[in-house]
Amino acid sequence: MMWISQTFRPVCLCVPALFLSGVVALMVSPATAQQTAATQTEIAPATANCQVLSVGGANGWEPITYIHQNGEQTGLAIDILQEYAERNNLRLDLNIDIPWTRSIQMLSNGELDVIAGAYFTAERDQTHFYSAPFSTDDIMVFQRSDNQFPVIDLHDLIGYRGARPQGGSYGDYIDRYAQEHLDMIFSPTGNRIFDVLMKGRVDYVMLGRFDGLSNLYRDNLVNLVTAVEPPIDSNEVHFMFSRKSPCMGHVKHLNLLIEKLTDDGTLESWTHNHLVDLSEGES
Repeated sequence: MMWISQTFRPVCLCVPALFLSGVVALMVSPATAQQTAATQTEIAPATANCQVLSVGGANGWEPITYIHQNGEQTGLAIDILQEYAERNNLRLDLNIDIPWTRSIQMLSNGELDVIAGAYFTAERDQTHFYSAPFSTDDIMVFQRSDNQFPVIDLHDLIGYRGARPQGGSYGDYIDRYAQEHLDMIFSPTGNRIFDVLMKGRVDYVMLGRFDGLSNLYRDNLVNLVTAVEPPIDSNEVHFMFSRKSPCMGHVKHLNLLIEKLTDDGTLESWTHNHLVDLSEGES
């Protein structure tokens, strides 16, 4: 079930059996977009100096950003930016092949204009600049099918060792709780993070739902690893702009486009297309 539009009316999202164990929720509120546009973009009135939008992001964060086997950089976030660029005579410079940690550093230095998909954290908000949300992502615990234990909330992970991608955030709540209470290691290679689980180095892996499921199908681990329901949390997904970017003045207009694409069902359709694409093994 997908929740979408101004009143969050339920709309059925039919995807192949590969992804029937999960849901994507687009929780984009026009009111939120309008509020964000009104309150945030006052600090960036000019856009004349922005002709090229340099874009970073997470490779393998399906369906938000990922790279096809043919090398094409794609995903829901890229779709939105491409639509915006076409409407505003901008050229996109896509760089989601750059490692995540390096991309964040480049954003801070003004070497990238925007990260195509990030969770909100108070720390990042001090340094960078968020758009309105355009999607949400379930945060899941993945366990070996032959070594399962019940997980309802984060406190159920105390006493077990987990793994998560290096350099990423799962939002202030999970990040703070994990730092204070959980025993977790950081995997420098997110695409191979299930290796440490299968080798018995950890008891669980924490990943976004479709990021994890895509890795399982790619590595033929579907029958060996289980995604624990329900998710432990769900985070809104935003674009994150560099405060040093000459393109910040575009954020208010990008927010309005997100609102429009939500209302007319385009974001729902694009998300569905990416999930079908992934289920057919094209990622």
